[in-house]
Amino acid sequence: MCAMAVGAELGAAIGLRRGRRSSAVTRERPADAKVDLGVLPQMLGYNLRRAHQLSWRTYVSVIGENNIRPGLFSLLVLVKANPGIAQIELGTHLGVDKASIVALLDRLEKVGYIERRRCTRDRRRQGIYLTGNGTTALEQLMTQVRQLEKQLASRFTRAELDQFLSFLQRLYY
Repeated sequence: MCAMAVGAELGAAIGLRRGRRSSAVTRERPADAKVDLGVLPQMLGYNLRRAHQLSWRTYVSVIGENNIRPGLFSLLVLVKANPGIAQIELGTHLGVDKASIVALLDRLEKVGYIERRRCTRDRRRQGIYLTGNGTTALEQLMTQVRQLEKQLASRFTRAELDQFLSFLQRLYY
């Protein structure tokens, strides 16, 4: 069933038809009423989204919103660890489609952090390499990201963190 049909069914079920309000009698909610989250705390997607939001806000507060974003940071880390890696490999390991990986690489190439080099064995393939500026930027960023990770990980014991990471990785490996 498409999202519009589901939305229409939901709207009809709660009485939201065009030009007509629900006939249910409602009282104003007290200002100090505790919010009932319903089933949300038991839902994986809700909890992953909330954790991601916290991680993103923390990243932005440490790194800055207009600097290298987490996806670009991950890309730089992969290029440093795998000099000459192909675009398709980067996309595969970052979960990014071909068109998007090209746009990300273009952005990093434009600021001088990476360079593409034609492969001598296969002229159709381009290897991706960090430049000197890219290496310097990544080293500086790595210091900040390690602080961020330390801050987020402080809520867990080492064993809990290892187990938590293993659980998360099980979702996408």
